[in-house]
Order: sequence, then C-alpha cells, then structure tokens
Amino acid sequence: MRAPRLALLVSAAALLTAAGAQAQTAPTAPAASPAQTLPAPAATAGSDFTDDELMKYDAAITRVRAVSDNLNGAEPTPEQQAEMAAAVQESGLEVVRFNAISSAAAETPVINARINLLKAPEPAAGSVAASVTDAELGQFVTAMTKIRAVTATVQNNQATPEQSAQLTAAVEGSGLAVDRFNAIATAVSQDAGLRAQAEFLGAQAQASGGQ
Repeated sequence: MRAPRLALLVSAAALLTAAGAQAQTAPTAPAASPAQTLPAPAATAGSDFTDDELMKYDAAITRVRAVSDNLNGAEPTPEQQAEMAAAVQESGLEVVRFNAISSAAAETPVINARINLLKAPEPAAGSVAASVTDAELGQFVTAMTKIRAVTATVQNNQATPEQSAQLTAAVEGSGLAVDRFNAIATAVSQDAGLRAQAEFLGAQAQASGGQ
C-alpha cells in the first residue's frame, strides 16, 4: 500500500516544481526603442502589476523570444533589434514597464506562475478539479511543500520507514484526509487549470519565505 502512495506523492511533488524549472529568464527590451482576476497580495513580489499588463507582457515576450532564441549568443542585427522593439511597442506596454516585469519575472517564479494561471482554462464543471476548494488547495500545497523536502532525500523511489512516516504526517497534518489528498493530487496532475492554481499558490508561498 505504501509504495503506490509514495509514487503518487513524488509525482505530485514534481508537478509543483515544474513551473519554476521551465521558467526562462526573459530578455530585456532593446534600449534603443522608445480574463480573470487573480489575488496578488501586497507582500508578494510583482503584485503591483495588473493582470492586463501581465498578459500584454506575455504576448510581447513570446515574440521577443522567437527572435532572441535564434541569436545563439550573437548580437542582434538592426532588423532583429527593430523586430523585438516592435513586439514590445505593439503590446501596448511602455518599454520601461516591460523591462520592470521582465526583471521581476527573472527574480521570482510568482510572475510566471501568475501569467500561467491567467492563461489556464477553468476546471471542467462537475470534475474533481472543479470541486477542490481554495482552502483544500491551500492545504494540499502546504502538504506538498513538506513532502518535497522528504522526497528530495528518497533514493530509488523507495522510502525508509522514517520517510514514509514523515510523508504520512505531512498529509495528515494538512487537515486533508488521505483519500482526498490523493484525489486532489490526481486532479492536479490531470487538470491544467488546477495545476496552474497550485503552482501559483506554491510560488506565492516560496516568495513569502515559506518552505
């Protein structure tokens, strides 16, 4: 019984760290160039950016990366410089604001997690993902933070009795029943919207000093 449960926990732990591992450092705009409301607590880095600004930034940085990814470390040509500048200008963001968001995105995973949440679809009505409350998701993320610390020390996906006890304690201490925790873990792995919510909560906790 313990081995399948551990495999699930390890998988879920990896999911919550995926956003940070995949985030890319955003290039700065050329110096020569002139949906859904999400919580953004004042204590969280980058909380002064609006959802609209972040979506404009995301559209611009997608175009900028399409150019910069082809440079292979070389200096951009005047045409490429102009193309990246146009991407920022046409997004509706001032270059200074674009660079501010770019810098914040490079310093904290909260920005990218928030953008991903803005773009994520809502969980399908009637699904397990849709039934997960904000409180439950917070409990799940808190448990996963503790679980990651344990699974990081597990070798060959085989937990020692002490590690298994720590994993169980992390779940039970969250306030979630084990069956409900496992149901949420499965939903997070299968539903992009719920996964984006979990990653955003995890990024917020990390930014505020939670481990």
